Amino acid sequence: MNIVTTVETAKGKISYTLFEYENSYGIKVRSEIFGEPEEAVVRDITTRRSFAETLLYALADNLVLPSTLREVVEEYVTAAFTV
Repeated sequence: MNIVTTVETAKGKISYTLFEYENSYGIKVRSEIFGEPEEAVVRDITTRRSFAETLLYALADNLVLPSTLREVVEEYVTAAFTV
């Protein structure tokens, strides 16, 4: 796993990490907002770095938590590729 970039929000209590893994991009979200650390990872989102970066910043801008990461990513990808 090669980390491409990391974005922190909520005074560093939530971090969003874009990583490259086996020629595709994934995102990891880690939150310590409620005390106990919580983490979620979605792999193989796309092979396009620009798309993955746009998604990463959208997640950070909207403070998506690990508990809803997978659902939000699925909705985002579906909306992006629906004609």
